[in-house]
Amino acid sequence: MKKTMILIFILLFATSIFLVGCGRDDEIDNSQEPSVNGQENDGEIGNDDSNDEESDQNDTNDDNDEEAVLKSHDFYPFLENTRLHYDGEGSEFASERVHFDYMTDSRAQIRRETAGTTILEVIEYREGKVYSLLQYEAANRKESFYDHNVTIEDSEGAEVLIMEPIESGTQWTVREGVIRQITGVNLSLDTPAGTFNGIEVTTFEDGSEFIVYYAKGYGKIKTRFEAGDTVICSELVEVEEDYQTTENHKFFYPDFNQNQLVFLDEEITLGTNDSIEGMFEEYFQKAPKDSQEYTQLMSENTRINYIRLNRENFVAHIDFSEEFLTEMNAGSSLENMILTSVVRTIGEYFLAEEVLITIEEEPYQSGHFEFGEGETLENVPVDNEVEIQR
Repeated sequence: MKKTMILIFILLFATSIFLVGCGRDDEIDNSQEPSVNGQENDGEIGNDDSNDEESDQNDTNDDNDEEAVLKSHDFYPFLENTRLHYDGEGSEFASERVHFDYMTDSRAQIRRETAGTTILEVIEYREGKVYSLLQYEAANRKESFYDHNVTIEDSEGAEVLIMEPIESGTQWTVREGVIRQITGVNLSLDTPAGTFNGIEVTTFEDGSEFIVYYAKGYGKIKTRFEAGDTVICSELVEVEEDYQTTENHKFFYPDFNQNQLVFLDEEITLGTNDSIEGMFEEYFQKAPKDSQEYTQLMSENTRINYIRLNRENFVAHIDFSEEFLTEMNAGSSLENMILTSVVRTIGEYFLAEEVLITIEEEPYQSGHFEFGEGETLENVPVDNEVEIQR
C-alpha cells in the first residue's frame, strides 16, 4: 500500500501538486464559490498563542489597519513578463521553468515546462483564497500550448492552495483523506535566488507530507515531498525579468504569378497578455517584403475574432470578421491560394492536421467556395512551397 501511495503522489507531484492542485475542465458557476474537492474547513484554525501575540504586536492600534493584514494573493502574485527557474532533485519533474502567459485581475494562466512534460494551469484569486482551477498536460509537442488563452474557461473542480487568514494553523480539507494547513508564517527562506520572507503550507496524506514555501511577492520558492524513503525537492534559483517567449514560425503567402506558395520562417516573441490573434493579424495584413509579387492574406480592416485549438480532435479554428470576404479582391484561383496559405500557417502553428475557417462564427461561404457546418480543410504541404528571405 505504501509503495502504491508513493507512486500516486509522485504522479500528482509531476502533473499538478508540484505547483498547485488538480482541476477538471468542466464548467464552474461563477456566481458561487468554486467547489472544492472535499469539504473545506473555513473556520478550522489551530490554537497558536505565539501567533496571536505576533498579531497583537503587529496590530498597533485598535482599528485593525487593513493594509497590514496579509492576503492569500500576496504569496501567489501574478508576475508579468517574468520567468521563474527552479532546480530540483528526486524526479525528472523537480526542475521546471514557469512563466505567465495571460493574466487578469483575478485569474492567470501559467505555463510550467519540465524535462518530462509541459503543463498549463489557471490560477484564480477569490474570496480570500488562491485556487487552482484547471490544468492541461502535454503528452507531446503536438499538444504544446503555445499561447492559447484559456483563462476564460471554467472548471467545476477547484483546489484551494492558500487560504486566509494567513496564520499558523489555518487548515482545510483538499479531498477525502488529504488535509492542507499553513504550518509556518513570517519565515526567512534561503534559496539560490536570494532570501525571502514567506509562509509554509503542508499537505498531509496517508503518512506523506508535501511542503510548499511561498514568498511574499514571488509565489512558490521551495518544495519538499517526503513519503517513506522517497524525497523530492525543488527551489528557486533565478527570477528572469523582462521575459518573453520566443519561437520560430512559418507564414505562408500566395505568389500568384508563379502559381506557388512562399513562406517566411519568422522569429516571433510574445509577452504576457500578447494575443496570438494580434500577432497573426499583423502578419496576415501585409505581404512579405512589401512586394507586389506576393499577396497579403486579408485587408487592414479585417480582424481575427479568435483562434482556438480543439484538444479533443486537434482541429485548429480561426474565425475572421466579415471583411475577410467583403474586402477580398480575388478570383477563385487566388482565393484558393489565400485559404491554403491560412490553413498552412495556422495548421503549422498548432501542428494541426485540419483547420476550420469561419466568418463571424458562420460557415465560410463566398461566391467561389462554400463549406458546410464544421467542414474543415486539411493541412498538408503542397508541391509548390518555396521559402523566401526578408
